[in-house]
Amino acid sequence: MDRIILAVLTALPVWILAPGDAAAQYGPDTCKSGFVWREAIPSDHVCVPPNIRDLVRAENAQAAARRNPTGPYGSDTCIEGYVWREAFSGDRVCVTPARRSETAQENAVAESRRQGELAYGPDTCKQGFVWREAIPSDHVCVPSNIRALVQQENAMAASRRDPTGAYGSNTCVQGYVWREAFSGDVVCVTPQRRSETAQENGLAASRRAGG
Repeated sequence: MDRIILAVLTALPVWILAPGDAAAQYGPDTCKSGFVWREAIPSDHVCVPPNIRDLVRAENAQAAARRNPTGPYGSDTCIEGYVWREAFSGDRVCVTPARRSETAQENAVAESRRQGELAYGPDTCKQGFVWREAIPSDHVCVPSNIRALVQQENAMAASRRDPTGAYGSNTCVQGYVWREAFSGDVVCVTPQRRSETAQENGLAASRRAGG
């Protein structure tokens, strides 16, 4: 069953996969949400809106009809009113001058439309955020001062417990409650910090680079 699921995911195009999954599969060429590979040739990974990819496919399909094989450039000569597209080095598909200019602009903004390689996969945080690390596997993204605070909470955990209480060694002293950063997190913090932690969890997806 796992092999069947993997085969289905592998077949999905980049704009259907979730951002994190796409980044894992397509690496540094992964497009940001709303963009797809242009594919003027199969290796053309410039990211463009879907309608531009459709237009490029139409241009490729019309290529032969827009050439004049008796011209000065032989079979690469464009008929009057058309010029080489130049989406990549050696691209001799004939398009209007306006489309060549648009293609050059697409190339110029290509880097800004890539999601970029996510160093830590789908758990990579957006700029300005770091993993909270209430435990080593806690990859909720928070501001760096919150991670420092969480480390402090962990260090003070023992001093905030009352081992004679109703929950044994997990009982918090009066005025403190379980943090609940993750399932089973019984580090004792103030009620305000528990509320803030719940909010951090709620914002987790929006703070990931793939989100």
